[in-house]
Amino acid sequence: MRQLARPDAVAPCADCGEFAGRGYPQCPACEDLVDRYWAADWLNALAGTPSDLISAVLSDDGDTYPWTCLDWALRLSNCAGCGREATTGEIECPYCAIAEEKRWLAGGDMTPNEQLLRQARVVLRAPHRHRASQVAYWRLVLPFLLTGHCFTARQAQRLRSFLIAGRYAELAHSTSYDELASLPDLPWRQNTVTTVGA
Repeated sequence: MRQLARPDAVAPCADCGEFAGRGYPQCPACEDLVDRYWAADWLNALAGTPSDLISAVLSDDGDTYPWTCLDWALRLSNCAGCGREATTGEIECPYCAIAEEKRWLAGGDMTPNEQLLRQARVVLRAPHRHRASQVAYWRLVLPFLLTGHCFTARQAQRLRSFLIAGRYAELAHSTSYDELASLPDLPWRQNTVTTVGA
């Protein structure tokens, strides 16, 4: 994840026109932009490793390979139960659920930004396994995560409130992290004290 330089700022994708990363994984250029960080670690692990790196990574206890390699091995694997890309099957697939649990148990050393990038990638690769507001949130913020920004839990909560209120298109025009990070609370989310009988 740390081998390649990150973009300095968000910019439109030449293929889909959205901010680069928002079209992930449907847009090939956005997919390449996001996945290049995982692929770089995978290619590094290929040097001098067992011939079946996928099996080696999937059977590892989490100490040998970076977490990005586990994610990449899951991407290259098909689920034994449903046949889809591992962890992306229907929510009822027990094999996908077990593989997803292994992903988060293996963890590894991650910065807060890398943790958020990982979550975004997981949700966007299997949007049918997550609530629409979560998918919209990760799609909205992914370009800013790629530039190294982090959203706090409070900022994420504010953004999700706007998304639940149907304001994705409005937020998608924000060109800076500061714009999105400084959104006010929506009226029904504000912490106000109401005095009864006053």
